Amino acid sequence: MKRKIILAGIALFMIAAHSSAQQWFQVNSGTTKKLNTIDFPSSNVGYIGGNDSLLLKTTDGGLNWSPVNYSGITYYPGGEHIVNLQFITENIGFITVGPYAGSYKTIDGGSTWTVLTELTTCFNEGLYFFDENNGYIGGSGCFQGEKMNKLTAGIWSEPTINTFTWDTDNRIVDYDFAGTNFGLAASRSGYILRTTDSGNNWDTIPTPGTAVNPLTSVIIINSTLAYAGYESINAGFGLYISTDNGLTWSEDMNSATFLYPDFMCLHESGNATIFSGGNSSSMSSGAIFDSPGDGTTWNYSIVDEQINDISSYNDTIVFAVGDSGYIIVNQDWGTASLDNLALNSLSVEVYPNPVEDMLNLILDEDLIAASSRIKVFSISGELVHSETFSKQINLDKLKCGIYLVNVETLHGTITKRIIKH
Repeated sequence: MKRKIILAGIALFMIAAHSSAQQWFQVNSGTTKKLNTIDFPSSNVGYIGGNDSLLLKTTDGGLNWSPVNYSGITYYPGGEHIVNLQFITENIGFITVGPYAGSYKTIDGGSTWTVLTELTTCFNEGLYFFDENNGYIGGSGCFQGEKMNKLTAGIWSEPTINTFTWDTDNRIVDYDFAGTNFGLAASRSGYILRTTDSGNNWDTIPTPGTAVNPLTSVIIINSTLAYAGYESINAGFGLYISTDNGLTWSEDMNSATFLYPDFMCLHESGNATIFSGGNSSSMSSGAIFDSPGDGTTWNYSIVDEQINDISSYNDTIVFAVGDSGYIIVNQDWGTASLDNLALNSLSVEVYPNPVEDMLNLILDEDLIAASSRIKVFSISGELVHSETFSKQINLDKLKCGIYLVNVETLHGTITKRIIKH
């Protein structure tokens, strides 16, 4: 069920509308565990971290997800969760677990993990990496609040946080950067941390819900505009917004609704659409907000479960994960042309799959008419290749990703999914 925010310019709580709302379709996760975090380092490979030490991986762009049987991570009672993750490449990534079980790195696609012993945080959650050797991990200290570690050219150090709190629950949960000098971090204390000197020093900036609403996320949109999400202790309305480079924050009434939401995550896709996911306290359901990029208009969609994180791997394909093993994507992979997958598997074979250049097709020639064609579509529906039927087609000019190959026959169109490497 999807609802559009209606513009009411004379109302106290103004709400803007966006003319092209997102639609969301569920993907089977194979689990009912809470899913906390998702990241795609490439169009084919993605990772999801969840509760009870769950790590899921896809190698086909999110169509199928499988548990990773990994080693190297030590969990402790009450902290058996993958809290956050980020992969730099398909094989190199970082995770925070617990949130008091440490931070780890993998270089083999999540199969084995090595603990980062150089860190000084006791509780950890937020992370942000520019590359394998430069980035941040944040959390809180054993006997203080906000604390972080900075990785520079492979060497860890501890930046200065001005006026940190003394509550260990006030850990840093999220980061975003515009270049390497200017960055923002979100703390569960309700404060935004702000740096302008490449992360060496961080100032604490209050928000409208400081000491009341724990922050969950932060995102920098441009040189002036930034947003922060929060978990509302009372009734939440709009996202927090800054229009002066993170120096001051207020409620964004353009994103305000009577859903009274918790905004659990923020994400900007490749086509500059802004997303925020969470839940509605007034409807006991999940919610996803989206804006075309300037933040002046917002839509929201009601979904089945609380949304905990959102990620994308190209301009338009966006995934969200949430409670009870919930995975959704804004692309419908169950269209009519794909309804007869069992028939497709019997009628035509394609190899190699994944393919680099030449794709071979095996099928009964009696199915083919003189006018039959082969058409290749991107996963978003764009026609990228078309030619008269042949048992071999050259796809070397296509970008890496997932495609649908349509083969026209005397009895209808047969569709096969392929991966282009």
